[in-house]
Amino acid sequence: MKILNQLGKAVQGSGNLAQNYVKEYIAIDQQSKQLILKPKAVLLLCQQATAKIEQLTSLEPDANEGLLALVEHQQIKVKVHFTPENIVFKGDGIEGQLRLLNRPQFETDSLIYRSLILGWQVFLGGYIPNQALPEEVRVENDKIYYKFPKAQLRLIEALFHNLEDGSSLDLTLKKGELRVQSAVAIDWSNLNLQALVQIFSASFLSKKKG
Repeated sequence: MKILNQLGKAVQGSGNLAQNYVKEYIAIDQQSKQLILKPKAVLLLCQQATAKIEQLTSLEPDANEGLLALVEHQQIKVKVHFTPENIVFKGDGIEGQLRLLNRPQFETDSLIYRSLILGWQVFLGGYIPNQALPEEVRVENDKIYYKFPKAQLRLIEALFHNLEDGSSLDLTLKKGELRVQSAVAIDWSNLNLQALVQIFSASFLSKKKG
């Protein structure tokens, strides 16, 4: 808490100090209208998603493109390799679109569920049944659609709180780095630096305690 209080005072006293701290996690390319989340920021997003979604037991960046997720439903484990493509701000929530990079892999120790998995692979082409996914998540062919309240995604809110309802962002995630393409210019004045310092410093402290 002492470190957080010190950082909070620094934010109020020096915008440059806060910006320099946040630059460890974020970069902005004003010419291409891109906001870049560095690998350590992407890892934070993965941790937040794992904490919020009960069936999602692990989530981490792939070495080349996208993310690797492990979803557990009853006695079935599903390994999913996907990449984010788009998010749209709608009211108090966001709607996102992901693309599967490989067919999901199913694992289970149950003989009964092995038969079900074989059926999924034969009759559903190996794609994830919607019943095995968290609420507000659905799969259509190689696309995954999801919805989340913005209040549960503090980092998204801190980065894009100034965007208008209906705004859309295109996403590219390669080698652990997430590039966010906006239709409007993005600069440091658009970001909630105080909220970002609190988010990133809290994440750093929780890692040290672990």
